[in-house]
Amino acid sequence: MERIYLPKKRLVKSRTITAFYSILIAFSLQLNAKEPSQTLVLVGGALTTCASLSPKNCEKNTQISGKTHNVFALSHTKISQIKQQWPSENSQAKNNTIKNLATMQAKSSPTLSKKELLWLWRDIDSKQLNSLSDQEYNFVIDMLEVAQIKSDNKRLKEQVNTALNSESAATEILQFISGSLKVNDTNPSMLAITASSRDPYESADFYEGLLSFPNVNSQWLALTPALAKAITTNKCDDLTTLRHSEMGLYQREHIYPDRTQAEYQLCKKGTDALVELIKNSTGVMFNGGDQSLTRKVLFDENNQPYPWTKALQSRPVIVGTSAGTAVQSGGQAHAGNVVMITNGTSLSALKEGAQAIDAPSERSNSDSLTYNRFGGLGTFSYGVLDTHFSERNRTLRLGTLLDDLNANKAQPTFGFGVDETTALVVIKSEAGNLMTVIGKNGVVLVKSTEQAQAETETKTKTKTYSYSYWPVGSVIDIKNNDFTLSQRSISQALPAIKIPPLPVQRFGSILTQAKLRSLTQAMCLSQEQTAVGQQDEFIISLSTTPESAYHRISAAQYGCAVSNLEIAVSTF
Repeated sequence: MERIYLPKKRLVKSRTITAFYSILIAFSLQLNAKEPSQTLVLVGGALTTCASLSPKNCEKNTQISGKTHNVFALSHTKISQIKQQWPSENSQAKNNTIKNLATMQAKSSPTLSKKELLWLWRDIDSKQLNSLSDQEYNFVIDMLEVAQIKSDNKRLKEQVNTALNSESAATEILQFISGSLKVNDTNPSMLAITASSRDPYESADFYEGLLSFPNVNSQWLALTPALAKAITTNKCDDLTTLRHSEMGLYQREHIYPDRTQAEYQLCKKGTDALVELIKNSTGVMFNGGDQSLTRKVLFDENNQPYPWTKALQSRPVIVGTSAGTAVQSGGQAHAGNVVMITNGTSLSALKEGAQAIDAPSERSNSDSLTYNRFGGLGTFSYGVLDTHFSERNRTLRLGTLLDDLNANKAQPTFGFGVDETTALVVIKSEAGNLMTVIGKNGVVLVKSTEQAQAETETKTKTKTYSYSYWPVGSVIDIKNNDFTLSQRSISQALPAIKIPPLPVQRFGSILTQAKLRSLTQAMCLSQEQTAVGQQDEFIISLSTTPESAYHRISAAQYGCAVSNLEIAVSTF
């Protein structure tokens, strides 16, 4: 039996956003006007939002007006352009692609969705499609895309309507961001940076809509890898070519002409104007995707910060989601530089260990655990940030990274994993720092205990980690370079409930889906002292120590706070 059952979720009224505002405002009132302060809203991804491209995120699956999907078309002209502009030296891939596209054209309707295009290609030659490199595949897809123009000759845009969000936790996070901006500025402004996306122009519509708060001036900032290269080398007229070389993007000027024109105008104004624009903003948001791409707009190929990077670091409000959260790791901590995690799974990490990325903006395309040793933006220097955390079962990937960093004495022993549709809020000031958790699920603190046991005659080795889970509503104390559930949260905890003890068994496939979180929550609710899971050749043993504690912060599905649970990993 592998399934872990929790008590049936109760229908309870969620903590109102007013309570979260009170934390922010009360803390802000302690500050003098001259003291610099900063609020980080670090979302773990899946900021579930109602949009024309995502009606499943709208109440009752309401379809709102606007762009619903990208559109593609096959034509003699497009196929000829693909043949002439093929991006690689692989002539066999080019010839086979041209042959298959011509066959597809004969069977194609005038326009296709991406799904329809790929199914048509698979039906004709699935093996050839799968053999294309990422560069070749992206080139063909970009070249086949067509612009979507409305009857008024304006571009059809993705539309966002957060009032119709089906996920209330996502709305609460957005309300907190809006409130943070207004606490910090009487006339707030917000910049959206979409550099984490392979196509940041495509993402711009969504993030402008997402951040359209009342009485907040929000706009997309055309800070792309192509812009970063062009504006610092005085090559604004070469932006189209730089999109090819720096981003692997093609014909975006035909699909998103307004966005590429905004990029060109920003470039022509020069570096000083870009820095001033950022300095005049209250907040900035970094989107989800690939944190290594975002890093390319923060640091050059020599790992030197761009002229605007410091201005970004110092904004009063900084928001990240998924990759935009992971890229906040960096800066100096008590034991050295804070790195940025870039890739990997828990299982691959246990089997292969961690690998440092030497190039400033490189990342691995495999499932191996990799990290950028240069770090990210550096607004969060407490430890390594990870996202989609419990849902993708990343506890032991983060723990393995901490082991590697400890071995090289390059890093403090802390890792922070933020669950989906959840935000770790950090309020920093000269008066002191504060952490709290808002949204839907929770935040995990992982510590490497540096107690790996020596190999025995059976060649097994045990690694141990300290695991804490902070549910939404938790307030975290930061003292003596450690992080603990505050006495305020403990004193307001709900009484323990009586549920049956866990069955005496080994829980299988423990590193798939969100089973590790389910097991630790079940241990918390049942006040269990030990439990054992298994994944392939690995045994994952969980046990309490004298420092461990359980507290029911709320009656939500994942509302049980776990402090300092020991996780031991061994092989058999």
